[in-house]
Amino acid sequence: MSVFAAVFALFGNVAWAAQNVAVCANSKDTVELTACMNGQLELKIAKFQKYFLAAQKQDSVVWGSAKELIKTQEAWEKYLRQHCDSLYSREQGSARFYETAACQLRMYDDRIHEIWMSHLTYRDATPPLLPDPQQ
Repeated sequence: MSVFAAVFALFGNVAWAAQNVAVCANSKDTVELTACMNGQLELKIAKFQKYFLAAQKQDSVVWGSAKELIKTQEAWEKYLRQHCDSLYSREQGSARFYETAACQLRMYDDRIHEIWMSHLTYRDATPPLLPDPQQ
């Protein structure tokens, strides 16, 4: 991995952590924190669905089918479950619920941005179909 990529990844995760900590900062205990994180996850999934449905529509119009997008999404969902569930199984106590939700939030952020870059933007000056999800 290049130094630039490593620095970019580090700052991206710092920004993500700050954003989600700020949203759930008033949580009084791990139960409230987990509930807050799960609420954030529901919002993130709704955002994902908006971008994914737009990408499916775009692929169907431009390429005649969204089959490959759907196939890659199924693989991604399998990876999401395996990866985040592994964090759940290694943690003890209530921290496992927070860690699993945090993992899923990070992965959904990355997936939404990848779908946006790969399916909803253009190589020329044409504006993207949806706004940059990281803005």
